[in-house]
Amino acid sequence: MAKILVVEDVPDTRQMMVDLLENLGHAVLEARDGVEGVRMALSDRPDLILLDLMMPTASGDSALSFMRGTPNLRDIPIIVVSAHPDVEQIATQLGANGWLAKPIRYDELRRRINQVLSQTSANSSNG
Repeated sequence: MAKILVVEDVPDTRQMMVDLLENLGHAVLEARDGVEGVRMALSDRPDLILLDLMMPTASGDSALSFMRGTPNLRDIPIIVVSAHPDVEQIATQLGANGWLAKPIRYDELRRRINQVLSQTSANSSNG
């Protein structure tokens, strides 16, 4: 399956996402804020990033903007997962591959991950 980086500052939420993803057979990396998320994305090259917007140190929108402007990171698919009231608008404007509003539902997260990963593999096999 895929290597997925979860960037989430709330420990319980991060653990729930990690458990879910591991149960689906994915390898999971964890970051507590945007700075750590960018660092891990650069060093570990995940297949997908799940990114919260509202975090201390570096917010998710700052991390997303940085990743989309960085050649080594710009092609990694990113799904924004946030309780921010403008999550759809922010995710779309900053070039995310998808978004989910918190609280997240297990089936919706699984569906969105599968959708983004299948688009990515289809695009890489066409290139």
